[in-house]
Amino acid sequence: MTDEDESDLLAELRRPRPYPAVSVTLPTHRHRPENQQDHIRLRNLLGEVEKRLADDPEVSREQAAAVVRQLTEAVDELDPEHFLEGLVLFAAADEARTYLVSAEVPERIVIGDSYLTRNLVAASARQIPYLALILSTGEVRLWHGVGYELHELDHDEAGFPVVSSGAERDGAPTRSGDHAAEQDFRNMLAEADRKLTPLLQEAALPVVLVGLRQHIATFRELSRHGAVLATDLEVGGLLQTTAAELVEQLAPARSALAAIDAEEALKALDAARSGRRYSAGVQDCWQTAREGRIGHLVVEETFRVSARPEEVEGAPRASLVLTGPDSEGAEDDIVDSLVELVLEADGDVTFVPEGALGEAGGIAAALRY
Repeated sequence: MTDEDESDLLAELRRPRPYPAVSVTLPTHRHRPENQQDHIRLRNLLGEVEKRLADDPEVSREQAAAVVRQLTEAVDELDPEHFLEGLVLFAAADEARTYLVSAEVPERIVIGDSYLTRNLVAASARQIPYLALILSTGEVRLWHGVGYELHELDHDEAGFPVVSSGAERDGAPTRSGDHAAEQDFRNMLAEADRKLTPLLQEAALPVVLVGLRQHIATFRELSRHGAVLATDLEVGGLLQTTAAELVEQLAPARSALAAIDAEEALKALDAARSGRRYSAGVQDCWQTAREGRIGHLVVEETFRVSARPEEVEGAPRASLVLTGPDSEGAEDDIVDSLVELVLEADGDVTFVPEGALGEAGGIAAALRY
């Protein structure tokens, strides 16, 4: 999905809907037996939704039945064997949407007049596109990944795999005194590096190097793309690995890429602070987002604020009235709307671990001006 497609989807999901619009999020698991328990917990959440709708004086019996029916049908179609780290489920009287996300989400039920999209944004922020270069003695293969989606780039797409003209497969890259074999190996790596050039010109994606330590060291020595060689995974024997197997092996690399992304976001905030293009706290970020001035919004993953936007005619600033989540006109999590404002203005959003922003109050932004 392109950034434009994602922004359009989030905007469509956030558009006002007839009350009640229900958002359900649940942390899930990929493997047995935990994922079987996830389905039971999900059924329990649906029971809680049904109870809350039945107790809500603003919801008619017909509306409640319609929403519960949509939720039940959506859950019936879910297969726990395909669960990832999180589940996001949206439902109204006339629709239901389900999203499996590769990021942990809280267990929550939110009933309002729009869907809660921040978990999709946070999950997407973790879906960092990358290239994985699988190094071996006689062959180099290239994979393209976005989160847990992974596919191998073939000859037509990128000119891979690159095969050595003489080195033995599955052996050591060189033998003492075997200069021909060593040169074949180095030539193969240099050719693989050359084939990366047009791909990186299209999009400067981070590259994960996968292989034995000596393979990685030699490639780094030869490469002209050191700036994007983001992280290493020192493991051999993955040349013929399936996508499903390889994506599990790449978990540490994806975590490293997410940490790098968070670090770069924090550096961008430091530079903005030095250049007096910085905003911190939910009130100031709300104001600058409304003005379209935020270039990069950084939010701690656990940061939530219930608030009601307030426009006062003639007032110089758009403000927020902090409230409880059940107050009239309040949004359960105003950060969701704030994120949407930034995305609509072509800004970036990064979620960072709790406490990473220090005294900024859980949210901060680098401003365009």
